[in-house]
Amino acid sequence: MKKILVLSIVGILTIQSCKEHQTNTNVASEGDRTEDVVKTAESVKPVSTKVQDTIYTKVESSGSLKDIMNGKMGATIALKDLEGIPNLYAIGALENLTGEILIYNSDPIISRRSDKMVTVDHTFKDSATLLVSAQVAEWQDIPVPTSVKSQGQFEIFLQQQALQRGVDTSKPYPFILTGGIAKLDWHVVNWNSNNADHTKKNHLQSSLKGVLTHAYVDILGFYDAKNDGVFIHEGSKTHMHFKARDANLAAHADKIFLGKDLTLKLPK
Repeated sequence: MKKILVLSIVGILTIQSCKEHQTNTNVASEGDRTEDVVKTAESVKPVSTKVQDTIYTKVESSGSLKDIMNGKMGATIALKDLEGIPNLYAIGALENLTGEILIYNSDPIISRRSDKMVTVDHTFKDSATLLVSAQVAEWQDIPVPTSVKSQGQFEIFLQQQALQRGVDTSKPYPFILTGGIAKLDWHVVNWNSNNADHTKKNHLQSSLKGVLTHAYVDILGFYDAKNDGVFIHEGSKTHMHFKARDANLAAHADKIFLGKDLTLKLPK
């Protein structure tokens, strides 16, 4: 059995304007039909006709979304404890919800709201109230068909590919989506500590929000079919942060619409 050890954290990402790579992909709504992507995914040949070893990647988490919704936003882990760990991938939120965390191949990308701007630093000096992480030494690359457009279609494609590639989908696992997106809605949280009423609506109202279009990004996400409220938001099976390729931006990815030149990466 193949095993890939993993650790725990949570994070964010950056953007790129892509004139030369600009895509004319039409933005698809979440309610679009998914027949095309299902057919596309089913037509992809398995890696092997033999029974594959199960790929299990240990995912660890500190804190939970349930606790945050109940007003518990204090530190649950110091990021300095993760410094020096190789092949580390993590996403999360800073202590007291003062920013977003993305750790991409052991590089910390910490995003904060500053007035109407996002500031980014690359240090381990902060603490997290929520963090989900894994260690992945090798990834397997899977081209994403252009027929996969909406986030709903992508989640179907992700699950199908994970099953075909031998990933243990009964447990949470990390993934990367890299390439051109047609549109990406994002936010960086900056919670008012004097507000005791933490709801999803208030969370977004306290955040700096933005939209990326026709940009090249690297998205790190975690998939969990159980969605037990630990690190996956209600109504979803994924939690994603991104970093832009050619801009000093990283943030929580709220909704994505896929573009072109995209590659899905799964643990190998």
